[in-house]
Amino acid sequence: MKTTMRTAAFVGSVLALWVASAVAQDRVQIVRAEYGTGHRFVDVTPRVQALVRDGVLDFRVSHDSLDADPAEGRRKELRLQVRDARGHVRQMIFVDSSQVHLYVGSAGGYGYGRGLQITSAQYGAQHMADVTARLAAMVRNDQLTLRIAYDTVGVDPDEGRTKHIVVNYTYNGVPGQVTLRDGETLNLPGAGNGNGGPGTGTGMGSGALTILRAEYGTGMREFDVTRRLASLVRGNSLQLRVTNESMGGDPAEHQAKWIEVWYSYNNRAAHARVHEQDVITLPGDADYYQGRFQVTRAQYGADYRFVDVTTMLNAQIQNDQLNLRVTNDAMGGDPARGERKVLTVFYIYNGQQARAFANENDLLSLPLGRGQGGRGDRDDDDDDYYRRYWPGRSVNELRVLQASWGAEDRNQDVTGRLNGMVRANQLNFAVNTGSLGGDPAPGAPKRLRVIYMLRGLRYETNVPEGGSLILP
Repeated sequence: MKTTMRTAAFVGSVLALWVASAVAQDRVQIVRAEYGTGHRFVDVTPRVQALVRDGVLDFRVSHDSLDADPAEGRRKELRLQVRDARGHVRQMIFVDSSQVHLYVGSAGGYGYGRGLQITSAQYGAQHMADVTARLAAMVRNDQLTLRIAYDTVGVDPDEGRTKHIVVNYTYNGVPGQVTLRDGETLNLPGAGNGNGGPGTGTGMGSGALTILRAEYGTGMREFDVTRRLASLVRGNSLQLRVTNESMGGDPAEHQAKWIEVWYSYNNRAAHARVHEQDVITLPGDADYYQGRFQVTRAQYGADYRFVDVTTMLNAQIQNDQLNLRVTNDAMGGDPARGERKVLTVFYIYNGQQARAFANENDLLSLPLGRGQGGRGDRDDDDDDYYRRYWPGRSVNELRVLQASWGAEDRNQDVTGRLNGMVRANQLNFAVNTGSLGGDPAPGAPKRLRVIYMLRGLRYETNVPEGGSLILP
């Protein structure tokens, strides 16, 4: 087995060097660089470009040199897409431990020529196939018109499933990107790319791993860990064991928990769910959304009494649209009798996260368009919009809805105390009898339980005596 692996590595190195020699005499432009194995590849284009010194790319391939390890313990390869002086795009493969030696053009591998050039094209659903060469060969007079389907694209990587294509291109030196589904028509350059204009995309860089939303817990006992995960992304990848410690707290003591992550990678929105004690690896074998619209979290209620209606709303999506009257019956019940209730919906549309609110008895129509207050789909709502549904409140306000401190049936309410400790919409303090104003259960191990609201969603966590509460 070891002999076979050494032979394969040697052959891979020879092939890589042979391909490199074909273009080494010309200065090439680095179009794209990916590192990994199987379905676990991460974009390392910026890292590879940073390794260019005086017009030469010269380094040995490894997870250390590329500052990324998408498949720890497994042998990986570097896939380089380069463009030569004639505008031809080709792929070069370098296995781990092989040497890369290329002469790179000016401006770090950029400086595209005039006209239409296809820099990369990926087609599929769960499995993506590289169709760059095929699309590039179909360009005529600096134009490309193509109805997206497996027979026109020339490959079917996910038979029986609705697929999409992600095309990166340049026109007269200006880069663009477009994502289209089966049945839509690609028109480059110019308007008419499916349902969008030229270069229609998500606004996220191709290959960039972006954490859209992340929550840890179970049921309604969970809290937001989006910022925590985003801060741990390295080289467009994330690998982390899911524990109370790594997540920053325990929202549901003695219960099985999991982390749910919604993210964007290679211009595709995806969802991953990993149980406590398991390792989350992003990007990985995730559930990539087939449609352009997906509800990531929806809650309905008032005060601290809310119910999760995410699954219910997703089941009512038709043709990437959601239209319904917000009533107790439609939401499956009345979680807060006698109170004016609000529906909060976080969703992904065209790879970007957006948010909407609806009062009880309102008509909800998603995704939001410019005809509805001129807001469009976005996640940066101002206070005026937020106060339509949460009067007197600020969009980024951290508000403690209910907090208790104690053990079993010996507890004291510390809601007001915690709200008074909020500074700059954050809570950060050591949990002990001193900070919480007394000991309601002398001699017993105590816990602080907190229900709070942030940006229209209810969260819950608890911290043992001696720990620290850090929100959000």
